[in-house]
Amino acid sequence: MMKVGIDIVEISRFLNKMNDSAFVTRIFTKREREHIAELNSVEGVAERMAGKFAAKEAVAKMLGTGLDKGIKWTDIEILPDPLGKPTLNLIGFASEYFDALKLKEVDISISHSGTQAIAICVAI
Repeated sequence: MMKVGIDIVEISRFLNKMNDSAFVTRIFTKREREHIAELNSVEGVAERMAGKFAAKEAVAKMLGTGLDKGIKWTDIEILPDPLGKPTLNLIGFASEYFDALKLKEVDISISHSGTQAIAICVAI
């Protein structure tokens, strides 16, 4: 079985959310927040937030649950590998659901334009 999820978001949405600590804490794990904070430019931070947000949405769509059926935003963690490629770490119910679907492999890709971030998640 193959499952796919994709999402696209406007980067500008995150320019106003960067300083909203309640939003940032609800959406991103501690390690994701640390990764986002590595950037010094406002535009870079918003772009990185948008990319991770789109990737989380794509993962939720791949799982078929969305983010309102027991999976929390922080159950889906997107971090780079040593070469910068996005990797997925599932936590809590998201991990249990992935296992219940008998999925074994997953891949994520994130891309940005000047105004949008898009992500795709494929699992088999």
